[in-house]
Amino acid sequence: MPTEAEAAAAEDAAVAAVYREMFRPKHNPGRFHIIARAQYSIGSSFGNSSLSGRTGGAQVDIGQSFNFIGYAVTLRGEGGTIDFGANGRSQMTALLGGGPTLSLGRLGFLQRGYLDFRVGYDFFFAPTRERLLEGGAARLPAMLPHGPRAQLNLGLLLSPDRTRKLFHGVGLGLGYQVLVGSFRGDLPPSQFLQFALHYSGG
Repeated sequence: MPTEAEAAAAEDAAVAAVYREMFRPKHNPGRFHIIARAQYSIGSSFGNSSLSGRTGGAQVDIGQSFNFIGYAVTLRGEGGTIDFGANGRSQMTALLGGGPTLSLGRLGFLQRGYLDFRVGYDFFFAPTRERLLEGGAARLPAMLPHGPRAQLNLGLLLSPDRTRKLFHGVGLGLGYQVLVGSFRGDLPPSQFLQFALHYSGG
């Protein structure tokens, strides 16, 4: 006769096995996956360089997930002001672009929730202007910043069951982006901390 603790452990193991087979079937099909994030970013520079700013916007990852890995194409658009350069008179007013992304695939599904870690590398087009001493602003050639990105998405699944081919969830996200430089112009290395609300389907 099993003890109460042994019975509870056996029940937990059985439930974990059911979810494992539901989320990560042995034939490992590739499934469509999307994450849409509404996010807010705070930027600063490394060392003594003068760069600071805030942006807000959206990011969408569209790709495919497998049992232990996933890939996606990331599209991102954010608007705001990022001051840099001498006396902070140069400003980037948007970051538009994206890049390739790798994820944990369906490994991050944890019964009724998920923990989704993603890394990628982004390439941006950034409209740029210079604030004039007498007031107003003059347009400058757009910057072309680029750099690596890491993001963690945590959320709850919405009514998971065995009949679903796609699982849907909502949650919160935290990210860290580094811009190592720009293909055009003189942009100091910088970092951005990201806070997000997201939807996940896959």
